[in-house]
Amino acid sequence: MTAITFPLIVFGVCIGSFLNVIIYRLPRKKSFLFNRSKCPVCKKNLNIFDLFPIISWIFLSAKCRYCRSSISFRYPFIEFLTAFLFFLCLESAGFNYKFSNGFFEIISGCILVSFLIVLFFIDIDMMILPNSVTYSGAVVGLILVYYYNSFVVNSSNDFFLDNLFAYLIAFFGFSLFSVIVKIIIKKPGLGGGDTKLFAMSGAWLGTTGLEVTTVLTFLLSAIYVVFGLIFRFLKRGEYIPLGPFICSSTFLVWFLGPMFWFQLLGDIFWWKYL
Repeated sequence: MTAITFPLIVFGVCIGSFLNVIIYRLPRKKSFLFNRSKCPVCKKNLNIFDLFPIISWIFLSAKCRYCRSSISFRYPFIEFLTAFLFFLCLESAGFNYKFSNGFFEIISGCILVSFLIVLFFIDIDMMILPNSVTYSGAVVGLILVYYYNSFVVNSSNDFFLDNLFAYLIAFFGFSLFSVIVKIIIKKPGLGGGDTKLFAMSGAWLGTTGLEVTTVLTFLLSAIYVVFGLIFRFLKRGEYIPLGPFICSSTFLVWFLGPMFWFQLLGDIFWWKYL
């Protein structure tokens, strides 16, 4: 895979630049395909030399060429992060959970990463998870797993039905859970977007992957809340977006496979030993 490492990283940086556009425009109901990029402060159209991923940010000293307003570090960070996660997809467990199956699985991982990055940062910014992204992410995942099962490995084990079942059980199961919690404590247990993101995770990872993703999500979010309260960057009762934890957990399961987490976390999955 070394021959494709550098092209994949460059491709990841370029895709990261496009993801920046989606993250900013999609929740604001702006087209991310046809409108030219503009400085959000002075509204000047940016030219091609202002838009080279990472490089333009460095050579412009993180300032707009026209009005000298600051350009957030987050833009090159997302470009770098996308490239780094694309690189990790070279060694991801992916659909197979035991070993990477080659180019198709790498590209599938890059597609999943792109969906997750968009959802991660939109939820941080706006505390929403757009239906257009979670639904399309689930559809793409199911299409890819169907193709993988039917044409890549030609397996008698029907991965597609397992992943479809995981999507449905997550969608309806978490929706029911949220309703029950709302009846008991008068607050929804999960946001509607969180339910759909869990379902999207099931579409990509299947029932076993969904199981591990769910446990990891609540484990990571609980650790974050505990440290937030201890170090006082969170207040008691403060709402935190769950989407970033679901996205992180989904990628960790895709990258390392669920068996890695079963072995690492052991007794947390106590029901496996009943």
